[in-house]
Amino acid sequence: MSEKIRVSIVEDEPEIREGIEDVLQKSQFFICVGSYSSAEGLLENIYEVEPDIILMDIGLKGISGIQALKQIKKMNIETAVVMLTVFEDDEKIFNSILEGADGYILKKTPPQKLVELLYELHCGGIAINPQIARKVLEMFRAKPDKQIDDLSEREREVLNLIIKGYTHKQVAEILFISPETVRGHLKNIYRKLHVHSKTEAVAKVLHLNPFHNK
Repeated sequence: MSEKIRVSIVEDEPEIREGIEDVLQKSQFFICVGSYSSAEGLLENIYEVEPDIILMDIGLKGISGIQALKQIKKMNIETAVVMLTVFEDDEKIFNSILEGADGYILKKTPPQKLVELLYELHCGGIAINPQIARKVLEMFRAKPDKQIDDLSEREREVLNLIIKGYTHKQVAEILFISPETVRGHLKNIYRKLHVHSKTEAVAKVLHLNPFHNK
């Protein structure tokens, strides 16, 4: 990789913030371009630091993580926003989904897994802990919708594996197809479900999903 992936951190607990920063700085893939204790700090500097990914604590004082997410999504900047949480908070996860969060990661995620999730996100995958995926399933399971019928059998297989936490490479290996084909299927899935991000697709399909019940 010629250039490292630029990540900004917004976390009001110094120990957690510094720990994540240390993990990123030691990684061969990432560089920390801003570490803030408040959303206000990030928003004041976001155009200067130009992060590829923002790790955003949901439970911030002042401007909340969800409020900051909403503002960032309205800005003329290409950056993915991944929400950090210490527990599976139904209401906050739901509100984050509505505002277009690109992922959800538990703060207790082991360092290597954190790096893997963020790298997968950068490569077009989804950054979400299995615990969060299960919580979203619990929140959205029910209410069938005919949109799900528009998905082909292969598209259902791909999305079902993504929901379970498999990477694009793993999905490709399981289904005996190429990672590029996996990404192609996902693009079709997003188009058919009328969504614009990976996490939004997972959230919507779990909401509509009559086939993902295991």
